[in-house]
Amino acid sequence: MNTAPLKTLFIVRNPPYPAIGGLSLRIWQNINVMAQLGSVAVFSACRWQPTQTSMPKVDLWSHYNVDRPRSPLEQFQRKVWWLRPHGHPDADWAYADSAAQELDQLLTRFQPDLVIFEEVWMYRYLAIVKQHTCRTILVEHNVEAPLFAEKFQSSQMRTRLKVSRQLPQLRAIERNFTHQVDQVWACSQRDADLLEELYGRTAPIAVIPNGVNVASYDSARKEEIEIPQSLEALQHSILFLGQLSYSPNVAAVNWLLESIYPKLRQKYPDCRLLLVGHSPTERMQTAAKQDPNIIVTGKVPDVRPYLRAASLMAVPLQQGGGTRLKILEAFAAGCPVVSTRKGAEGLDAIANHHLLISDDSENMVAAIDQLWSDPKLGQQLAQSAYELVRDRYSWEAIGQRVEIAVRQLYST
Repeated sequence: MNTAPLKTLFIVRNPPYPAIGGLSLRIWQNINVMAQLGSVAVFSACRWQPTQTSMPKVDLWSHYNVDRPRSPLEQFQRKVWWLRPHGHPDADWAYADSAAQELDQLLTRFQPDLVIFEEVWMYRYLAIVKQHTCRTILVEHNVEAPLFAEKFQSSQMRTRLKVSRQLPQLRAIERNFTHQVDQVWACSQRDADLLEELYGRTAPIAVIPNGVNVASYDSARKEEIEIPQSLEALQHSILFLGQLSYSPNVAAVNWLLESIYPKLRQKYPDCRLLLVGHSPTERMQTAAKQDPNIIVTGKVPDVRPYLRAASLMAVPLQQGGGTRLKILEAFAAGCPVVSTRKGAEGLDAIANHHLLISDDSENMVAAIDQLWSDPKLGQQLAQSAYELVRDRYSWEAIGQRVEIAVRQLYST
């Protein structure tokens, strides 16, 4: 690899700063890591206009609001997406011909050495990038096709028929994308293996895990950050963190509300459930109105006060892909975790050493009860988990893996 500073352009849908939620945290991690290797530019394209005009660590940012009138030809192409070899509504959502022209101008002006596509949904911009002399990387936050299939498998017949059309198109996009770029980044070895199983010999795959800026959670771990008003730290306080409209999170929260939390309230009347994240469902909001011990915050500017206020984090996920940044945030903040195997998937976390693992309501309740009955156990788990996230999932550790991957990319 050339020792000269590297110029990197990120192509994203939504601007990743301020980083709220797993996807933007992952993108923000990658931007910060690549900023250590040289200058960074960002091209974003989505259906809204951000209020901010700059981002830390980013030297050049171009945003295109695709929610503008499109030509009759574009409108027709979007309506008959299934007739196009790599057509898909979600890939069309963030694309416009005029946005592609703006990207082309940015590429000419910035002249990046490396272009990183965050999300498979930005596939339609690949053709523009290919016209320029630069290396390309696709970041697979999830292996999207099987996740897409899982998400809708229990849907109504009408939705399943719609998905049956979209799924082959998504597989074609993901296959083609992983073969056309110069390198693919997967979140875990499991995802890397799954990509090769589904799509054969892809571009070289580097495992770049999700990570967190561990030092930024010290204020929560050391109990120095101020707790939100009326949320004094309670011994029996459960936190669920994430985008609350995301279907795997919706299913997990419904499980908490229907099976886990009511059983805990019987033994611990002061038990409190914190649902922290944007876009809560009507079911969640109704539960909060009916029970003052269920608190639904909506979007918050900082999750660290809630990590400090909670006595543990519950991650009862049964669906989804990738690896859970919410668990890494809890590890960094010193908050003990009880999770399903699915929730902890892809992380090098060991049951009964870094966290407790339970896959049904009875055992999940028992695990939470165990932590509340034995505070020393929670402290031991939290300390082991903190050491794990510091050594393997900090931005410093991720940066070392990225540098190795980039060196391999430029050695071929």
